[in-house]
Formats: sequence, structure tokens, C-alpha cells
Amino acid sequence: MNTENLRREIVRYTRWLAREGLISGSEGNLSFRLSDRVIITPSGVLKAELRPEDLAEVTLEGEAFSGRPTSELPLHLEIYRQRPEIQAVVHTHPPYTLALSLAGFDFRKHFLAESRLILKEVARVPFLTPGSEALARAVAEALRETQVAVLERHGAVTVGKDLREALNLTFVLEKVSRVIYLALNLKPDLRPLP
Repeated sequence: MNTENLRREIVRYTRWLAREGLISGSEGNLSFRLSDRVIITPSGVLKAELRPEDLAEVTLEGEAFSGRPTSELPLHLEIYRQRPEIQAVVHTHPPYTLALSLAGFDFRKHFLAESRLILKEVARVPFLTPGSEALARAVAEALRETQVAVLERHGAVTVGKDLREALNLTFVLEKVSRVIYLALNLKPDLRPLP
């Protein structure tokens, strides 16, 4: 895929996440790693109105070729350093996932088949300052053995071999969280899958 098509794909997926309410306003960020650089969403731009020319392009060391990358750039770069097979990172603020996280829900327990089959292991990252190197290191470490991490009081990060895989994990995580949230309101003592 050429860079121009990749930029359009990133914009399309970013706007999709905004339409679904998984990112709001200027929050959330997506990136794709090419062999020697990263294309990433910008800082301070409404994601529902994102354009291909708004995207930033940086080296794997964080030096910007163009644009103003998101403040979460360290998180994306550290994941790519730790997981060279990963080419896409999606960081969202999904409401139901965040609500469960705030309530202390244990995402390691599986209540639905798709959680076990698609999400597999969901890592938990304690609250650390957004945009910090400490958060970047903690998330990359949490994602060493999995593709999904919930960041307490912050959001979620999913990774994949391409944007579709990372995006799918994001959508499934939020769908599972929504169902569990609703079920807990009907029956507080839900039992996980054996």
C-alpha cells in the first residue's frame, strides 16, 4: 500500500472510531509503522474531521518529518520498539470499557465466548500520566504477550499486524464491555466462563 492510500485508510478508521463514540473530540490516536517511519494522528485535531494531510510522519526515534504528532507518540514508538512484528497501534477512550475499569472490573475474566476467542488475554495498566515515558514503557511491557491493554482511568490500546486487526480488537473489547456492563446491572453476581 502506498503512503497516500495508507493516510486515507488511517483517516477512514479514525473517523469510524469517532462515529462509534470510542474517541471524542481531539482524543485518541492511531498509527501505522512502515519500515523506517511511523504515520500517526496529530495532536489537537478533531478526529471526526481528520484529513490525510493532518497526519504526522515521524522516524522510529520520534523525529518529525511532517505534522504535529499526538502527545502519545512515546507510547506508540515504545510498542513498535518492543514488538517489531506489530505494524498498527490504536489508542481509544471507550466509554463502557472505561466505566468497568473505574469500577474495578477484572478484564482477565471471560464472560463471553468472543472475549476468550478474539481478545484472549487483556492486560491491565495502572494509571500513569498520559503522554509520559512511564506510561509508554508500562503499556509496551503489558502488551508483550497480548494485543489488548486497558489503561486504568484512561482508555485502551490494541495492536495488530495491520489497522484492521487492531481496530477489530478495539470494537470487540468495547462490545464485550457494553454487554458485561448491562448484564451487571441486571445481575450483579455474574459468573465468568469456566
